[in-house]
Amino acid sequence: MTSTLAARSSEAPLPPAAGHDPLLLSDMPATDFEALFREMSPYVLRVLPRMGVASADLDDVAQEIFLAVHRGLAGFEGRSQLRTWVYGICIRVCSSYRRRPRHRHEQPAFDSDHEHERVDPGPGPERTLQAQQALRALDRALDALPAPQRAAFVLYEIEALDMRDIAAAMDCSKFTVYARLYAARRHVCAALAGAGHLARHEEGDGR
Repeated sequence: MTSTLAARSSEAPLPPAAGHDPLLLSDMPATDFEALFREMSPYVLRVLPRMGVASADLDDVAQEIFLAVHRGLAGFEGRSQLRTWVYGICIRVCSSYRRRPRHRHEQPAFDSDHEHERVDPGPGPERTLQAQQALRALDRALDALPAPQRAAFVLYEIEALDMRDIAAAMDCSKFTVYARLYAARRHVCAALAGAGHLARHEEGDGR
């Protein structure tokens, strides 16, 4: 990793939604770290802010994740998809990051570098401003969640993983994921309603 992760990740497109792995990832040998890095670094840099990592720490935390991937890749046994395995490492590293004393009460930065990833500009600047405000409210709501609930919400509602993959990544049962997701949804919906934003995830599981 001779250049920054942000620069390297710009060379590859964002990964598609879960369940639609590109051939590069699904067909590559398990020991091909460079291919895995190129394929997954955009995802990692996209998901870290939603998991509570401050903008100033993105590269450091992403490097920590890929060092863990590099160390563990040779022993990967193929019991889950590679993508799911990397999800699990992201969850563990982000959880450890948030427990560190200097980050325990730190709010993640809500900057425009990440807002563009999920904001549909719509017909005009007013709608864009409303969407950006809603995203900030969502990030504040996520930051108040316990790490397991936050991970379940982000992976299901934002990254669109299915329950089986989330359970594998979190090393728990699907029932536990459902319970965490239910609790996270209730908190997020209440927080968004309290901030005057329409909650989009009030309905039950639709996938």
